Amino acid sequence: MSLWQPNLTFITDHLAVGGSFPPERAAHLADALAIRAVVDLRDEACDDPELLRGQGLAFLHLPTRDHHAVSQAMLDEGAAFAGRHLERGERVLIHCEHGIGRSATLALCVLVGRGHDPLEAIGLAKDRRALVSPSPAQYEAWAEWLRRHGLPPAPPFDAFAAIAYRHLRTA
Repeated sequence: MSLWQPNLTFITDHLAVGGSFPPERAAHLADALAIRAVVDLRDEACDDPELLRGQGLAFLHLPTRDHHAVSQAMLDEGAAFAGRHLERGERVLIHCEHGIGRSATLALCVLVGRGHDPLEAIGLAKDRRALVSPSPAQYEAWAEWLRRHGLPPAPPFDAFAAIAYRHLRTA
């Protein structure tokens, strides 16, 4: 019996944010968690597309350096990919190395694109996955993506930071 636990959190019933996973655990994602699509935002590594497809998982790689903003084109592509699968009622995993910034940025785009208020989206993500804390550059990319798509504006950075970085506050 394995003690491995996936480093992911379901932000909604169908959208998970997380960190990397060992290749031999792809079957667990597909079978035990019913995930049908994976977005990998790591530049430093990449899931094996053939291995994932062999488990019935659709795959999209959007290589982005850690702590850096995800490009607008990649946010567009990732949000569209995730949206297609979510529209079909499928579960989607968006991940980077640790599930803190890059994956959270794309997940925030997906959440707001699907009707969540931006401040509600960051609150939901942070409440469900305490690690969620996009960098200032990632916040700016999210805010720009929302603006470009005519969606409700991102909250002011201070309001965002009060939620995203609340784990850093001292009592």
